[in-house]
Amino acid sequence: MTVCGLVRLDGADVRRAVLTTMLASSAAGLPAARGVHTDGAFGAVSAADPDADQTPPIAVDDAGLVVIADPSPRATGARRSARASAAAYRSGGRWALLSSAGTVAVVWEPARARLVLARPSGARTELVTWSDGRLFAFGTETEQVLSVGGGGPSRPARLRRLGSGEVVTVTVAAGRHRPALAAVRQRTGAEAAGLAPAGRP
Repeated sequence: MTVCGLVRLDGADVRRAVLTTMLASSAAGLPAARGVHTDGAFGAVSAADPDADQTPPIAVDDAGLVVIADPSPRATGARRSARASAAAYRSGGRWALLSSAGTVAVVWEPARARLVLARPSGARTELVTWSDGRLFAFGTETEQVLSVGGGGPSRPARLRRLGSGEVVTVTVAAGRHRPALAAVRQRTGAEAAGLAPAGRP
């Protein structure tokens, strides 16, 4: 699997063209089958290995949770692995991703504007990160991450590889992102009119 993307810490929207450039910077070039997901300040693009199931390993559940997961050797289909990682995250939180059969996982929670990157021990795929305080970029290859923004001598110095068994969480400040639809609760007629429910002051 290859995956790369970024979170705009300044709250600006991620452009698809930037994601395409990141993926095209891969040593393997731009794959024919790829999955792209953008959600305001978050964006990611992924592709499966060409000699395996070519379905992009990205899944989005009903609440908008985005999961990209490296397929487990026991899983049938890349999307199934992503769904299994989504279920593990929902039930056990970010640390549950470390026990997901040794698969690298990228999770975006739109309601909290939070990115979670996990690299379990035994994961074959690497995750590389880079940030300048305005952008937080991640990818499975150094070239993908360095393709974001301009050049400069400080760029390689800010690179960081996730260690085995490591989880990294990045959150966009509340004032810098739009609330996701999944975070909006429908109100009853009485609540909408500003009235308290019957029997309450």
